[in-house]
Amino acid sequence: MRYPYAGTLTWGWLTIMNPHMMVYGFALGWPFNFGVAVVTGAAWLLSGGSRRWPGDGLPWLMVALVIWMSFDSLFAVDPDWSWPLWGRVVKIYAFIFLCLAMIDSKARLHAMVWVMVISIGFFGAKGGVFTLLKGGAYHVYGPDNTIIRDNNHLALAVVMTLPLAYYLFLHTRNRWLRIGIGLTFPLQIATVLGSYSRGGLIALAVVAGFFWLRSGRKVVQLVVAAVLVAGAVLVMPPAFFDRVQSIDGAQTDESFQGRLTAWKVATNFATDHFPLGAGFAGPQLKMVYNYYFPNAETHAAHSIYFQVLGEHGFPALFLYLLIALLSVRNTRMVIKHCRGRPELAWAGDLASMVEVSLVGFYVGGAALSMAYYDGFLLLQAFSSILRGMVERAAIAPMAPMVRSAMLASQRSGPGR
Repeated sequence: MRYPYAGTLTWGWLTIMNPHMMVYGFALGWPFNFGVAVVTGAAWLLSGGSRRWPGDGLPWLMVALVIWMSFDSLFAVDPDWSWPLWGRVVKIYAFIFLCLAMIDSKARLHAMVWVMVISIGFFGAKGGVFTLLKGGAYHVYGPDNTIIRDNNHLALAVVMTLPLAYYLFLHTRNRWLRIGIGLTFPLQIATVLGSYSRGGLIALAVVAGFFWLRSGRKVVQLVVAAVLVAGAVLVMPPAFFDRVQSIDGAQTDESFQGRLTAWKVATNFATDHFPLGAGFAGPQLKMVYNYYFPNAETHAAHSIYFQVLGEHGFPALFLYLLIALLSVRNTRMVIKHCRGRPELAWAGDLASMVEVSLVGFYVGGAALSMAYYDGFLLLQAFSSILRGMVERAAIAPMAPMVRSAMLASQRSGPGR
């Protein structure tokens, strides 16, 4: 109650890591998130702390998207099926909106980055140990009853977090923490390989490529990356390489063909019912899916873009893409404004890593149903928060100059 932001950090830890889903006994499944959210919201309202969002349009576009999705859900194909999912998504955006209002300092932003890296990095490190001990013979999965339970979703979440972990490695003074972060990198790469996720491998390749382009020591980074990947690949069984080679045969792969069918269902429904969609998870209902493909087995969207399109129509997809573009634009602006300013070097580095994470998610998410993943939405919020901080830092030195000019003008008088 005294420090509301501590509640926000706890909320972030519970919603990203879901530790309460990995316990036994009476605590399993308790609505800890809701309890923390209520206490945090009440404390924040009573504290009189920061209640202003960053000045760019990203937060308001998010609000517009939530309003449209809520309106669209009124016309869902099966309201009883879609509305519980609507409630879950609204809670995620409530957390994002609170972060946008409360993260107004470098310390608070760093704290949330730590929460995110620890929450996902835990599964990355644990899965890496499991993969190495078992020789990659088994798939790695996330915690039950969470969005990262799926091996593909876990792989993308781990890949998305790697650039943030590298940022903390660069900007952490404590030697032991740096060593700890460094030791997790090969384990997290092993987790991506152990997930057997083709989308995760593609996202990892994209992130590694962008990371290499941004690196000042390209030869060193290339050697280190090659050693890490080669070391992890050596323990993988033949089944892993069969899985990787199946990427080339996408046209004949049943999984890929199922994705194409799901994308066609989403597009056809959104076109036939313009401007509305089928509601949350509506396109995968039999009454919708089999209307367009009568004998096909239903599939989830397996794409953040077609997921939004099929569930909420073309207006939602337009807003979703606009938010995606604006978040990248925010990071580019921050990087540009921080050049030549040593006091803002941390902001430029963080914006660069956030951009790499976002690009990796945009690519990997093209084949996964993670449109409303809280970790991803938090990255978009980081881009807006960083832009606001950098713009305030640029204005702050000008304030004394403006006051001096006003005082000089007053002394000189209007007639002089």
